[in-house]
Amino acid sequence: MKFNFTESQDKVKSMFKRVEKKDIGLIKDYIGTDYDKCLYLYLDFLKYGLDNENLKFWLNIDNDELKCVILKYYSGMHIFSRNKDCDFDEIRELIMEESPSVICSEKFLIESLSDTLKEMEYNSEYGWVRVLSKHCSFDNSAVERADENDFEAISKLICNDHMGEFYDLDELICQIKEREEDNFGRNYIIKDEDKIVSNASTNAELENIAVLSNVITDESYRGKGLATKVCSKLCNDLIDEGKKVYLINYTEESTGLYDKLGFEISCEIGKLFKA
Repeated sequence: MKFNFTESQDKVKSMFKRVEKKDIGLIKDYIGTDYDKCLYLYLDFLKYGLDNENLKFWLNIDNDELKCVILKYYSGMHIFSRNKDCDFDEIRELIMEESPSVICSEKFLIESLSDTLKEMEYNSEYGWVRVLSKHCSFDNSAVERADENDFEAISKLICNDHMGEFYDLDELICQIKEREEDNFGRNYIIKDEDKIVSNASTNAELENIAVLSNVITDESYRGKGLATKVCSKLCNDLIDEGKKVYLINYTEESTGLYDKLGFEISCEIGKLFKA
């Protein structure tokens, strides 16, 4: 796929340029139907374009040919290369400049970057993108939708678990609030009296697609089926709204839950994160 980028001088490095409004259509064409391989990049791009101050976009270009798209949202970076032909040295330099706390992409790209980023103390982890293909509903009578008064407690629940180790608490609160205000995310919770003990979120959603995330239960309440209940309620509502539901999971421990709910593997994914 060839594009004429030669007129732009807005380059971070010799092979990179910051995205301009005239590039938006090109990015959409480049991703095409492969959006499951770059869910957050794709949905953030469609939702915000260039109009969110917490988003940055770059294009990796070689001889007017688009090799990959990179997005940074707050401190998280997402990379997509459709033909697996991006310039890893240039990507590494951009990562060194931006110093993201977490980098997400397809497995092949994370594997290729992991060795070159060891001096920056990134660890690697691999998992799967899953799509809800046959939803199995469960009792969810205890589940409620969170409001702004719950965002800090939800963020603390996430940050106190290993899955939240690369989040900054205040930044996470801001992200949850921003997504809720923009109708781009929601949180469903279960409480024991006034304490939030289980949570499931969407970190990105549009009219026809949503990404289930931040599925977590307080350690002392695990083994009671709370995650099943909160995920089931959220998936029920998303399906009723006509949305296709995806998620990303990195642990075998959570695989049983998602199998039970009706999720199937769509592709392999990976992330690099700072310890």
